[in-house]
Amino acid sequence: MSVSDVPATPATASSWRLLYKLAVVGAILVVCVMPAQAAVFLISPPPQTVLGFFELFRHNPLLGMLDLDLLLTIDYLAMIPLYLALFVLVREFSASAAALGLVTGLFSLVLFFVTRDATFSMWQLSTQYATATDPAQAAALLAAGQMLLTSYNGGTFTLSYLLGAASTLIYSATMLKHRIFGRAVGVVGIITGVTMLVPANLGPIGLTVAMLSLIPTAVWLVLIARAMRRISR
Repeated sequence: MSVSDVPATPATASSWRLLYKLAVVGAILVVCVMPAQAAVFLISPPPQTVLGFFELFRHNPLLGMLDLDLLLTIDYLAMIPLYLALFVLVREFSASAAALGLVTGLFSLVLFFVTRDATFSMWQLSTQYATATDPAQAAALLAAGQMLLTSYNGGTFTLSYLLGAASTLIYSATMLKHRIFGRAVGVVGIITGVTMLVPANLGPIGLTVAMLSLIPTAVWLVLIARAMRRISR
């Protein structure tokens, strides 16, 4: 079933038009921001130690936040309306898949935001460390920074990544089965979901796969945005 063949159900009624438009904007925003975040990592690789981050924040706070996924955090916020719009559409064909895709997708976002506390808190710690005169206080600030980095790259982030992959696979497989947006959206989405099964924090292999996954992810989002734009009209 192509996008032009989607029936006039509540999912395609005018009451959902605003959600579809927000989903389109969110998808395009993600496509535009992803290359910028990737470029930051390639041009200015993040430090490997807490002291390295403290020094980076002391000289360039914006670059410090960019190295700690500031743009990716914006991307994940922009994904919220997209997950909701996919739920509204997919539930007309499979309520179970729609619910599973939404729950796993939103949990993925929540867990990601929890791990990105370092994006802003590291700046505060670096400021306090720069003015600390007591060695015990400095050691405590370093320990706090290490906890932030551990959370940033730890198991919670891995779970967030895998849940995002599961949501993408669930939605894409359902769209492919029912031809909701045509065959291409489902196939590219499944490819995207499979590449996301390798977490970005899995050493050099994970980072490489994460970079390569940006290509099918961008194509998938563009196809979905184009289809939802037609529906919103």
